[in-house]
Amino acid sequence: MNITNTTTTGIHYLSIPGTSASSSQNNPTASTSSRSSNEGRTTSNNNGRDRRRRSRGLSLSIVDIVSSTTSRNKRNSTSSNHSAPPSETPTASSSSSPPRTNNNTGSTITTGTNNSMTNLDYMTRPPCDIEPSELSIEIEGGQQLIIRPNRIIRGNVILKATDTLQATQIRIKFRAEEVGTVRVRESTFERLDQLKRTYFSVDTKVWGSEASDFSIKIWETLEPGEHRFPFALKFPNVNFPPSIDDPTGFSIHYIWSAHLDGAGFQPGLRSREYVLPYRPIICAPPSQEWYVKETLYKSDKKTPMAHVTALLPQHAFCPDEPFHMNLHVESIPNGMIITGAMLSLKKHYEGRVVLQEGTAFKSSIRQILRSTLSVTGNDGNVSIPIQFQMPTRLVSPSFASKNIRVYYTLTIHIQSENVGRNGLINTMKRPNNWSGQFSIPIAIANLPNDHLLRIPDLTSIQSYMRSKESPQFFDPSLEEPPLPNNHSFYSSTQGEERGGGEGEEAFMMMNTPPLQSPPNYFSLPSMPSSNQERTEKVEFKSRGLKPGFSPAYGDLAIISDVIDDEW
Repeated sequence: MNITNTTTTGIHYLSIPGTSASSSQNNPTASTSSRSSNEGRTTSNNNGRDRRRRSRGLSLSIVDIVSSTTSRNKRNSTSSNHSAPPSETPTASSSSSPPRTNNNTGSTITTGTNNSMTNLDYMTRPPCDIEPSELSIEIEGGQQLIIRPNRIIRGNVILKATDTLQATQIRIKFRAEEVGTVRVRESTFERLDQLKRTYFSVDTKVWGSEASDFSIKIWETLEPGEHRFPFALKFPNVNFPPSIDDPTGFSIHYIWSAHLDGAGFQPGLRSREYVLPYRPIICAPPSQEWYVKETLYKSDKKTPMAHVTALLPQHAFCPDEPFHMNLHVESIPNGMIITGAMLSLKKHYEGRVVLQEGTAFKSSIRQILRSTLSVTGNDGNVSIPIQFQMPTRLVSPSFASKNIRVYYTLTIHIQSENVGRNGLINTMKRPNNWSGQFSIPIAIANLPNDHLLRIPDLTSIQSYMRSKESPQFFDPSLEEPPLPNNHSFYSSTQGEERGGGEGEEAFMMMNTPPLQSPPNYFSLPSMPSSNQERTEKVEFKSRGLKPGFSPAYGDLAIISDVIDDEW
């Protein structure tokens, strides 16, 4: 009985520093019990002597205090030895070992299996130690992927749940936005005006219950861990404006985002926005020689100095394509020779926002290429052949959208010097030295004309200004989006365009095969018309600014009195 009581008491001393569980494994139970009994009698004698001294009013001596302390330490050490079974090593599968409390964290650690320890520790982790759940998007091809017309994009919505979530749906959203922001000065303060135009915004459900217009959506449970939900989207055979971030305050972005809708309209999760570049397919026209003739003047705009003629083989060029042209310069004053020439390729950005008081304009120029031309000896007339490789960096197709325009110019700089009677340069007449420049308009495409027939459905590409098609999500297990079973929408639309009146008659006309099928590149077997028309959304915002604030939006815009939507 004494041994049992001592063992029970010893459980409370497991957290005392200096206690070793291995000491109880090497000592027999009998010897431990004997020492415990002797020490118990010694302790009781010492306690009795202490009580008698207190009753007589005597104080304890140093020797008595040390003896009493030593006895208590021996008793605690002996009691701790009874906490483990004798002559056995505790194992992880033992269920009779009492739990141990960690005073630092407040969690209970058991001596069960490893899985039970992990689950119990996870359940008792404080909320501040649990990281929030995360929603992200993974696109096949990564950031190197470029969106193009009639192209399929696949990927996964990834949910990393660190706790149990209650959600109704997980959606992926894809939209295209053109933003124009200008700083405008009005009397003594400044104003920031922003026009946002959304060309399309489509989304689809990758997990959860179907949406209903007349009832509340039910929600389901998502367990902790990583969940992946695939998706697939086909971009229509439509040319939209390319991605751009110039001039300052203007941009065109194609944005992906993922959304988790909470239970019962509670807050959910949202991923960050992923911006992927988009490039339309712009084919160069057939090659055709053309020339530019200019007369260059002095700074007074009255005295002619030279006639220049540039002969170019075509109107539009593609990146990484060889460029060549012939330049002829003829000096008008006698005694002037051409001493140097320089070429620069410039990219022009223009943005505009129509306001109540007029149209705000912003512009910027970026130099893409600069090269010095070789000029040999001449008597005032010189022909200069120009050859270089069209760069690929920072070169995108020429285009004009509702608020942004991008175009290119090839600028030629001419330098001339005055020569004396002996044919040497006359250094005494520096004022007769002259330099001038002129610009040649060129266009940039991204597909040579001889590749026109190599791309399927290229000739059937439409402009976004005339087409109402939008990107379409479809089942990711399919290779292509399925053809619609009902063509009534398409047939009725075609009937109205043809003036046929009834959609059924137009539908019969559409289903009647022609006597001779057109060439393959004129048909669209894999890109049917969408049953839902694309609608654009325009949003305007304005707010006041202190002068000098918001430098990220660049300089103040120039406001013209002309209010016109056309470039």
